[in-house]
Amino acid sequence: MRSISVFEGGTMSSTVLASLRATFALGVALTMTGLAIHSAHAAEQDDIEAVKALVHETAERWNSQDYRTVLELWDPDEEVPFYLAEEQDDWFIGWEPLKAYLAPPFPSPAVEGLREEMRDISVKLIADDLAIAAWNMHFEMKIRGRPPIGEEVRVSAVMRKKPEGWRYIHWAESPMTALVYIEKLFQRDVDHEKFTPLIERSRKVKESWRAEYAEQAASD
Repeated sequence: MRSISVFEGGTMSSTVLASLRATFALGVALTMTGLAIHSAHAAEQDDIEAVKALVHETAERWNSQDYRTVLELWDPDEEVPFYLAEEQDDWFIGWEPLKAYLAPPFPSPAVEGLREEMRDISVKLIADDLAIAAWNMHFEMKIRGRPPIGEEVRVSAVMRKKPEGWRYIHWAESPMTALVYIEKLFQRDVDHEKFTPLIERSRKVKESWRAEYAEQAASD
């Protein structure tokens, strides 16, 4: 039996040609699939970065001291927005209390200034037009007649994607309990550079102490 030549009479055999076409089609399909996956991943990353940008813009608007503009970052089509401020007794549910808090007719005369800084932002896309974000917020405020104060607050939010960009529909601030916060304040007062060597020294002294006791007990 003679072997099948790639070319028969100067032309490519139909079997080889069909195989090449199939290989080419498979290559195209794999390339298109790869491009689609890359495009979807790129779009997802763009949305994540856009959500993070919204969080940072929120801080910038508070820092501008014109707090009313923060309300512009909320979805006006949301029927019932939710907002939990750490210093308030209860939730603001609905537009009326939210507007009264974020955009009052007159600024508070007691607040001389405030500053926010967002960091460690994590974003999870839960739908094509919905995202959940969680982050840490450093907050500083100056009340008239008092020294400035600052604190760390955990924040989470739900955002909806709109033609104009991502917008809030839910916001919740979750400060640490008083006991946890006080403990962290005590931890901050530790001079680790000076104290860490003493921890190692204590371990060695205790080992020596136990060895001496064991030796004395054995001799007795």
